[in-house]
Amino acid sequence: MRASRSENSRASGKASPYLLAGAALLTTAALLLGPINRTRSELQLRAHGALSENLPPDIALAQAGLGTFRALATSVLWSRATRLQSEGSHFEALRLADWITRLQPRFSAVWSFQAWNMAFNISLATELPAERWLWVREGVALLRDRGIPLNPREVDLYRELSHIFLRKLSGSSDVHHLHYQRQLARQWHALLGPPPGEGAAGLESWLRPVAEASELYLENSGSGGLPLDRFLSDVPRAAELLAQLEALGVAPGEEVLREAAAHEPGRLAEWTERNKETPEYARLLAFLRARSLAKDYNMDPRWMLTLMKGDWVDDGKGEKIPLPLDWRLPEAHCVYWASLGLHRSRGLLRPDEYASFYCRSNLLSALSLLKDTGQLTFGRDGEVYRRLPAPGFAPALTRALKVAAQKYPGIYPEPEASPPAPSGN
Repeated sequence: MRASRSENSRASGKASPYLLAGAALLTTAALLLGPINRTRSELQLRAHGALSENLPPDIALAQAGLGTFRALATSVLWSRATRLQSEGSHFEALRLADWITRLQPRFSAVWSFQAWNMAFNISLATELPAERWLWVREGVALLRDRGIPLNPREVDLYRELSHIFLRKLSGSSDVHHLHYQRQLARQWHALLGPPPGEGAAGLESWLRPVAEASELYLENSGSGGLPLDRFLSDVPRAAELLAQLEALGVAPGEEVLREAAAHEPGRLAEWTERNKETPEYARLLAFLRARSLAKDYNMDPRWMLTLMKGDWVDDGKGEKIPLPLDWRLPEAHCVYWASLGLHRSRGLLRPDEYASFYCRSNLLSALSLLKDTGQLTFGRDGEVYRRLPAPGFAPALTRALKVAAQKYPGIYPEPEASPPAPSGN
């Protein structure tokens, strides 16, 4: 018994240095973890913080449930989705695509491919324009409402989204592109109403109240409370307008905006006629439009106003060239997403040069099309859809070409100076 105790003591004595050394190593590793994470952040080696941060609960749950098997599950689902699509089972393939994006929410190629697949491939499986528009719209929404919010600095997603607006809606690659353009124009005519025909300055003043409402009540959450509560505390008389809507059984949302944009007798004609001259009515419409832009389209009215004011030029010279954008046109949305992608990727140490180049290419193509056909005459029913030249975009196109020539001198030539105007007639 004594020998056994002695042997145990000697063994314990030998193990003690190893335990102390292990504890010292763990302590050192813990002390080094903070500096290592700071260095990773400075070198932009982390994907927008920890991978599990800012994820919707359903996506976080799917990731936690599969753990390290996510990559294998993604490969299996992708193979099955491809097979289902080739067999014509598009809705089943769409459901699997949704699962894939939930398993790999930070992998931009997953979002880009699935959106492109819906807009350009699955949409062609039907000849009905309404069904094709459904798939195109789903492809846009996948990137705009889900992919980009989870990956706000992945310029590849902005490239693909602007590409869909440019090639699928604006271009003639699809025989039903005019149907898509009319549907888009209907949506935005109801949301913002017809823009004033007063040039860039008039368009800027028209959109400014919406951008101010977004900054005051949607972005500025420091005061707490819901956006509508903050708006009503600032504009208390607007509560009377909301009470009148409630008495009519109308929620303050799409129907109000649609009736305000129609300028025709409707369900809210009496309410509109009674209140349209009051400042509370204008501020309520601006708030509802800002809220709809953020909630339904994931768009920032402040960046829309930035483009229209002319602060989008990124050549470092401080020159402002206003863009008289009509948001009922697909090229305007192409300009929005392409310029926003370039803006958000500026501070990256390793930007995606391929995606950045094609974002700029999409921007140039959209400005060129707007110069040629950027003025819209539109009937709310969609029967009248006529596009005319808009020479006001020419200075912006010239400046954008100069910036592109400076950044990619081997691809874009420096634009030549315009020749002097001939004398006389």
